[in-house]
Amino acid sequence: MKIKYLGTAAYEGVPSLFCRCRVCCKAMETGGKNLRSRSQMLVNDDLLIDFPADTVWHTQRYKLDWSKIRNCLITHSHSDHLYPMDAVMARRGYAGPHDPIVFYIAGKGYETLNQTLKEHGVTDEVQVQKVEPFCSFLLEGGQYKVLPLLADHEESSSPVFYSITGGGKKMLYAHDTGMFPERTWEFLSNASFDFVSLDCTCGILKGVERGHLSLDSCIKVRNRMIKIGAADEKTVFVVNHFSHNGGATYDELLPIAKEAGFLVSYDGMEHTI
Repeated sequence: MKIKYLGTAAYEGVPSLFCRCRVCCKAMETGGKNLRSRSQMLVNDDLLIDFPADTVWHTQRYKLDWSKIRNCLITHSHSDHLYPMDAVMARRGYAGPHDPIVFYIAGKGYETLNQTLKEHGVTDEVQVQKVEPFCSFLLEGGQYKVLPLLADHEESSSPVFYSITGGGKKMLYAHDTGMFPERTWEFLSNASFDFVSLDCTCGILKGVERGHLSLDSCIKVRNRMIKIGAADEKTVFVVNHFSHNGGATYDELLPIAKEAGFLVSYDGMEHTI
C-alpha cells in the first residue's frame, strides 16, 4: 500500500492568510517542508481521502492521474475536507469525458454535496454514497475494505475517520478527531494496523483532547492502541493535519516527534507499507 500526503495542514494552511504569528513568519522565511496546504491523502494512486479547495493545486503539483482515481472518502463536511463547488468541475463542459468519481460521505456532507451537484446540473459524472459509522463496505472494484469510525469532532459536521484494508495491509486515517469515542475504541480492539495517521492540529500544545489532538495526546492514543492490540512495535505512526496555532513549524516539531516515536508528515511525503 503506497501512501502519499498531498496536503498536511488544517483549515488555515501554513502560513495562513492574513497571519503574522511567529510560526507563519518562520514558515514563510524557511519554506520547504514548513509550507503546508490543506490536508488530503492519495492511496495507491487510485483512492483519495478528502477533497479540499487545494485539490486543484495538488493535481497540478503532483500530476494526479484522474483516469485512475475513482473513489474519494470524506471525513466530514468542513470546507477544508469537502469543498463541494469543485466537484462541479466534473460536469461535462468543465471536464472532458471521464468515468464517474464516487464520494463516500456521512450525513451532513452527503446532504451538502448532493444539493450542490443538483443545483449545478451534475448527474452521471459524480456519484455520492452515504456512509454510517461502524458499517463497513467495499469500494468500487472491491480492492479496499473500508470501516468508517466515529470521530470526536463538531457533531454537526458528521465526522468519521477511516480504517482501510487493501493488499494485505491495514491503515488508519484519524483526522479530524480528539480522543476517540469509546464506541470507536471497541471496534479498534485487535485490529492490528500497519500504519496510523493521527490528527496533530494542536502541535506542541498541552492537554488538547477534544475536537483535535496534539502530540502529547497522540502519544496517549498510540499507547492505548498498543494496549488493545490495534498496533504493535512494527506499526508506523505519523502525525498530520497541522495548524499554525500549534506552536511549531515542521523543522521545530521534527526532533520532538522523532524522540516520541512519530514521523511528521509534510506535503508530498510518501510511505509504503
